[in-house]
Parts: sequence; C-alpha cells; structure tokens
Amino acid sequence: MSPHRTSLISFLLIAFLLIAGKPAYANEPVGKRLSAGATQSLYVDPEGQLWAWGNVTNGKKKSVKPVKIMDNAKSVSASTGVSYSYAVKKDGTAWAWGDNTFGQIMPNTNSSTAYISRPVKVMDNVRIIESGNATVFAIKNDNTLWGWGAPGRRRGDIIHANSSVPSKVLDNVAMASTSISHTIAVDEDNVFWGWGDNRCPSYPEKRHLPLKVNLDALGGRKITSISNTMGQTFAVTSDGLLWQWGADRRTHRTCLTDNMIRPVHMQGIDHVKAIAPGKDYLLILKKDGTVWSWNWAKSPLRHIPKYRQIPLTGIIEIAAGDHHFLALKKDGTVWATGANQYGQLGNGSTKYSDVPVKVELPQQMIWHQTAMDLFAEYAGVMID
Repeated sequence: MSPHRTSLISFLLIAFLLIAGKPAYANEPVGKRLSAGATQSLYVDPEGQLWAWGNVTNGKKKSVKPVKIMDNAKSVSASTGVSYSYAVKKDGTAWAWGDNTFGQIMPNTNSSTAYISRPVKVMDNVRIIESGNATVFAIKNDNTLWGWGAPGRRRGDIIHANSSVPSKVLDNVAMASTSISHTIAVDEDNVFWGWGDNRCPSYPEKRHLPLKVNLDALGGRKITSISNTMGQTFAVTSDGLLWQWGADRRTHRTCLTDNMIRPVHMQGIDHVKAIAPGKDYLLILKKDGTVWSWNWAKSPLRHIPKYRQIPLTGIIEIAAGDHHFLALKKDGTVWATGANQYGQLGNGSTKYSDVPVKVELPQQMIWHQTAMDLFAEYAGVMID
C-alpha cells in the first residue's frame, strides 16, 4: 500500500471520528451535568464546558441559544422559583451567579435587587450542590451537608434571617434535595432525614432541625434517588420502584392525612432509575433510557397517576425546571420541552413546545463543520 493511500485511510478514520461528533458518554456522567431551573437551563459537556441558556445572568437578560459560562465544570444546579445558578468545578470549588436577594450567593451585598452577573467562588471541597428555592445546600467531600440563603424551616437551623455564611446541617450525607417547603436527605447508612414544613406535626418546634423519618413501608429497600417539591416527597429504591408521600400541592390540603405520611408505591411505573420533579409534575427516567412524565402539561389530577411517555430514547440524565425539562442523550445531545418565554429550550426561539426539541449547542455545530471542511480540503488534495 502506498504512503499516500495509507495517509488517506488514516485521515479518513480521524475525520470520521470528528464528523461523528464529540465523544459519546460510554458510562454515567459524573455529577449532575444537566439542570433546569425557574427560567434557565444548564449543561456541562464532555470537555467540562458549562453552557447556559434562558435567563442566564440577571433576571432581565435572556439568551435563546446556549452561551458558554466557564471551563473545567463537573456538575451544575439551577434554582427553582428564583433565578440563580451554581456550578461545581473539577477542583471541588463551587461557583454561583444570578439573583442574590437572600444571600444565596456570597458575598452578600445586602441589596434586595442584587444580581451577580459573573460566576463568583463560594466554597471549596464541594461534591454536589442543591441550589433549591432561595436556600442552597452543598454536600462536601467529607459528606457533610451545609445550608445557607433564605431563612425558613427548610434551611435546617433556627436563625430567622438571610445568611450568606454556610452552616453545617448534617453529617454522613449521601444525597439531598430541597424545595420551597422542606428538605430531605439520605445518609450513607440509608437513613432518611427530613425537615421543614410538615403541615400538622406533633412537635412543631422540631420542624427546623433534621429528624429521622420512619420508612418501614419501604421494607428495608435501599434508596437510590430522592427528590421533592412543595408538599411532596419522592424516592426510588434499588429495585426500580417509585414511592411518594406528602400532600399534593394542587389539592392544598390543610393537614396531612395518616396514609399520606408514609411512602406509597406509585403503581403503573417500574424499572425507574431517576426522578426530577417540577411544578405539578414529575419527570421519570427508566433504566431502559426512556423518559416518562406524571401529570405533565395540562393533564388534570387523578387519584391514579397518569403516565405519559416522552418521545425520547437513549437518555442517561434528566432535569426538571418549574415549567420545562431537559434530557441528555448518550451521544451528548440535549433535548428540551415545555415553557420557553426566556429561551430556556435553547432552540433559538421563545415558542412553547410540548414535544422535545434539540438544544442548539454552538460548539457541536462548529466541531462538525470544522471536521467536514478539513475532510473536503484534504480529500481534494489527495484525489488530485
């Protein structure tokens, strides 16, 4: 075989790999690479580049296509209710930008209209961030859970004031989730903890601090994923079952009834891998890579959950915002559905979409075009 032909074959192989796109996710991404918030969306690509779209910075400026925020990112968390965002870098530092009204971004400017338009460093040695709704939680590398931001029972302390100084809430934490009403956590020993608004508790004074929650209804199953929204708690167990307890916010019950303070198996769905709740709906990722929703869009509330399959396959991660959601495929493409008035679907428009649309990530388009141009130029020279 001639040297020229060998060179051509080698280049064709390289060009093919380039044209095929960025490296697919062979395994699970580390951390949360995808997050949807009140009006913004975040994504960390395989190279650690953080992209944002929708309400990107200060509550007023919007971007209908992804813009690059930073490099060397590992995971992200977009807040619900209030527009601010968090990112954890590969070196374990946590960074934040956006609305700082409640001191959820340090340093606290003590201004009710304070917005921080560029990422600022908040904390070191962070494993994961849960940005919540004006109250932020971080799980550090030593598995301690820290909270700060807006006051309230969900923060896990008894201080009735905004705080931009993180305080330790719990030790030995494996995972946590927080909402406008309450916060939940599971420790390394599979013990479930909760604090915040519990409607009619026996001991009101204890709502501010973490309490062990009796989950005998789970039959000793290991919890693999948790999420919550106002008045509701959800959990996935290792056998792929989905559980729910609490009051549905649509019914606005005054108090929890006895059968609602214990986990109830949600019938009609199985092989569940992960969950992500938005306002009045739950997004569900199954182990086969399909995505389902419970009460999504305008479907009315029913006593028996109604599930709808979203037309997406090969999904490895999901994220739910207030009124839109995101899905990440193995090939690195991101898809979005729902509200879009701020451009949070990232497809160049502000039109609502009830079906998934592909997020227009600039770097991927540049990557493909560069590969095609190089191939065309090189092939032309070789053919001559």
